[in-house]
Amino acid sequence: MRIRRLGVEIHVDPLAVDEDSEAGVVLLTHPHFDNFSEDDIARVRGPNTVLIAPTSMKKQLDDADHFMRPGDMLQLDGFDVLAVPAHNVDKKFHRSEDGWLGYVFTIGDTTYYHAGDTDFLPSMYGIRCDIAFLPVGGHYTMGVEEAARAGEACGAEVLVPIHWGEPHGTDEDIERLRALFPRTVSILQRG
Repeated sequence: MRIRRLGVEIHVDPLAVDEDSEAGVVLLTHPHFDNFSEDDIARVRGPNTVLIAPTSMKKQLDDADHFMRPGDMLQLDGFDVLAVPAHNVDKKFHRSEDGWLGYVFTIGDTTYYHAGDTDFLPSMYGIRCDIAFLPVGGHYTMGVEEAARAGEACGAEVLVPIHWGEPHGTDEDIERLRALFPRTVSILQRG
């Protein structure tokens, strides 16, 4: 995911980057192959890029600028980021003890929440955001119903489904999400 706003470019888990750009900040959620690509990180990382990762990724990534744990807050020039937990509740793919992350950050007057790969967590009630990027695939992460609940919990005006599509999550699931979430559901253009 990439956000460009007010002269700031943020990449979360850059993967299959299809155009040249230089990130101001790269946020990494966890080291799974579909979230952690050293080649794509190198492609968007410039000399002034700030790279932020979970503390548990020190073995995979020794040159990050900042390592964070759930609950940590980092204040950079014009960019504040809060690390929040991201894990499964009743699945084994993303364990809480791994310390993997989602992030809450503000650019201008808009607050974003990228949940990472997670199920619905009660801590989401403590998050406040305008736009929430929430996984909806249902196999490795929360499904449609939990995503709608998470969007409500964090007060999002816009819910952007992530981590869905072949083989987990369909267009019909997204239509169901639109029926369940009372505000805007916005689909990102892929690729």
